[in-house]
Amino acid sequence: MQLIALLSLALATSTFAFPQPRASNQDLKNGQTAIATNEKFSKLTANSPCKSGETACVNGGFAQCVSGKFQSVGCAPSTVCAAVPVIGGSGVTVSCLTPADRDRRIAATGANSANGSPSVFQSSPPAKNNAGKGGAAGNNKNNNTNTNNNPQTSLTLDPKVIATGFKNNGQGTPVKGQVASLTSSNNFINFCKTIAGKPITNGKQTKTGSCNPAPLGVIAATTNMPSSKFVNPPNFGAVKANTAFDIKMSIRHIQAGNFVNAQENYYSAPQTVNSAGDIVGHTHFVVQKVDSFTSTKPLDPNVFAFFKGVNTPADKDGNVAVTLTSGLPEGTYRLASINTSANHTPVLVAVAQHGSLDDQIYVSGSLCLAHSLISNLTLPLACRLVFRHCRWKASRKWKGWKGWKG
Repeated sequence: MQLIALLSLALATSTFAFPQPRASNQDLKNGQTAIATNEKFSKLTANSPCKSGETACVNGGFAQCVSGKFQSVGCAPSTVCAAVPVIGGSGVTVSCLTPADRDRRIAATGANSANGSPSVFQSSPPAKNNAGKGGAAGNNKNNNTNTNNNPQTSLTLDPKVIATGFKNNGQGTPVKGQVASLTSSNNFINFCKTIAGKPITNGKQTKTGSCNPAPLGVIAATTNMPSSKFVNPPNFGAVKANTAFDIKMSIRHIQAGNFVNAQENYYSAPQTVNSAGDIVGHTHFVVQKVDSFTSTKPLDPNVFAFFKGVNTPADKDGNVAVTLTSGLPEGTYRLASINTSANHTPVLVAVAQHGSLDDQIYVSGSLCLAHSLISNLTLPLACRLVFRHCRWKASRKWKGWKGWKG
């Protein structure tokens, strides 16, 4: 399955050698957790129950739970799937790596299993050679080109998946303002090698930028394009400042609640869809302060008042929700959704011309809700007069229009 393939390959080709300093209590705990996790992995099968987004080693391959089932592929040659201790933190990470590297990383923590070995693991079974034993089997020294027929672990591009259209720069019939596309005859598989000064993304959120080799994945059909609409708060609504409130949004055509590790698997796998054709992913809510409802000043994406990745499935009515426990300070705000795939990439759909796949509204936070709402709007004079009249009437005993000077 494509969802797992690139993640598995990226992890399989990234191995690290660490010195063995004196292990801390946390390091030892991480090592013991890694051993226990590997023992658990050794008992898993493809039919073992799992939670969406969960990663594991199943039958020797790196696996991820998709729609309640483990999807597994074999690791690259000379590597195994195993849990290894996190360095400089707590917990473990699951990856494909060499047995020597696995043992070194666990041994460095001082942890040992009951039998004295540093780990329990599953070896990735060798790929079947469907070419037979004759000349068709090829030369084993030739990068295993003809001996590894598993498309999820092969390091050779299968001619069947080459997009010949990528060789076309789109300028056969030039259109004013249209620029030529980049071209490739090998699906851009080595594109990142041509980019100087940028590291491979490798599942990390690199603030200085990176180059990502993962393919885009399965593109959602026009009948399954996501859409969303905020239910609460309402557009141009008001919330009481510094007071908890719920953000609630209705969402369609996203199998919400699929949220991978954003620190380890960011952009590291292609977009996938479920059996109904809906994108497997999740949404985010972000709140940014604006000068007013009528402001035309672009906002800085680095600055926000609230951000939350929503990792829960939609309820029976198709809604997802989070609570802002501290509310918002007084001010005017823009609330937007960010709908993404499980690996946090923006959702991808079949056509360029489509409605917005996200929603966006404006709200205000104030101790005086009515004043906050109206003072931010450019209203006709009559509406302003009505507002001033209401404010005046609330503060004085009403004696008719003669007593009001505006």
